[in-house]
Amino acid sequence: MASYYYLVATLPMLRYDGQLPFDTPSFLALCKQQVSPSDYRHLSDAVHGSSSSHPFLKKWQKFSSMVKKELNDQRSKKLGLPGAKYRNDGEKEYRISEAVRQALSNENALEAEITLLALKWKYLDELASLHLFDIEGLLSYAIKLQLLERKSLFTKEEGNAEFKRLFSNLQSEIANT
Repeated sequence: MASYYYLVATLPMLRYDGQLPFDTPSFLALCKQQVSPSDYRHLSDAVHGSSSSHPFLKKWQKFSSMVKKELNDQRSKKLGLPGAKYRNDGEKEYRISEAVRQALSNENALEAEITLLALKWKYLDELASLHLFDIEGLLSYAIKLQLLERKSLFTKEEGNAEFKRLFSNLQSEIANT
């Protein structure tokens, strides 16, 4: 198992409530120079959401899938959509069900999304708790970096600009009909 002490020591610390230090492509470029080809492939799989044989990524992908299935299940129930197509008959975890319930009960869609991002962040903390300087630590870092990238998109200015753009498009469509 390779250790990446120097690489990890040079990376800025990621905090859920912190700023995004750099983007994912920059992180991958840095790693490409300093990790083995097989570890780089795992990092690339993590960033691109590709299925992987790496145990860490398998656990992460299973957890992420469980969150999606529970979200689909609870949303369909809330909307009154019947059918096995929406039901989550797979493996369940209480913390996932509870976080999804809490997110869906929130009137503010942004706060709901932040609740789900926090759930994923905490899971990554648990998964990589004893892996600071190895590939698992780097995989966790890559995924957390993506979570921070998503979270950084939630700015009031960009949200207002997008709302105005969509509203303007809608007004144009109405005027043309």
